[in-house]
Amino acid sequence: MADVIPLYRFLDSDAALKTLVAKKFRVGRPSKFNDPFEWRLGFSGISTPEERKRSEEFPSRHLTWLESWAGILCFSDSASKSVLWSLYAGEHRGVAFELKHPWPDDHLHKIRYSDERPVLDFDQLRKIPDGPQRDECLKRLILGLMYQKSLGWSFESEYRVFIDVKDSKCCQLADDRHHWQIPDNSLKRVILGFRCPLEEAVVRKLLDMNGLINTQVVRAKMCSETYAIIV
Repeated sequence: MADVIPLYRFLDSDAALKTLVAKKFRVGRPSKFNDPFEWRLGFSGISTPEERKRSEEFPSRHLTWLESWAGILCFSDSASKSVLWSLYAGEHRGVAFELKHPWPDDHLHKIRYSDERPVLDFDQLRKIPDGPQRDECLKRLILGLMYQKSLGWSFESEYRVFIDVKDSKCCQLADDRHHWQIPDNSLKRVILGFRCPLEEAVVRKLLDMNGLINTQVVRAKMCSETYAIIV
């Protein structure tokens, strides 16, 4: 992206502590995400057994393909929404990691929110001959699966970073999960929830041990006039 924006990753206190010790984020797998519609393409116009079979096999086949090479890190562009702290940071007992990093354009993606689900219409597909036009149609649907969610999730203000799990320079496998090395100078703040049991001094020590001496440690507060969380 052209602009460098702050991104926030929310974790409960246990996961946050592991992140601070290892200086790594655990990479997410789409099959484990909390939205049941993740990577599930809609289908219409099914009229043959072959089309029925393709529609039924699509989720598992394509999730397997995706997870063979890619993991996902999820961020929000806001740390002031109480609902994010409640859902993803242990009911304000967790932590928000603030990163400000110039991600390559092909790595950082802003999620679109729409109630128009990506749907493969077999009636329309049959009218498109094999070749570039059909490939482009299918590509648009795949991109919709990767970067679109329903309007009900819009409170997340989500950004996603796709991680090449085969790139050992930035992604390592441990305990059957992939972990992404946090780049130097990218972690700007560690924001403790206002109920977080972690002590600022302990977090400061862990950051210094990992060479993150410029990363700030702050504690979130409840705004006295609005429903916002002050960070």
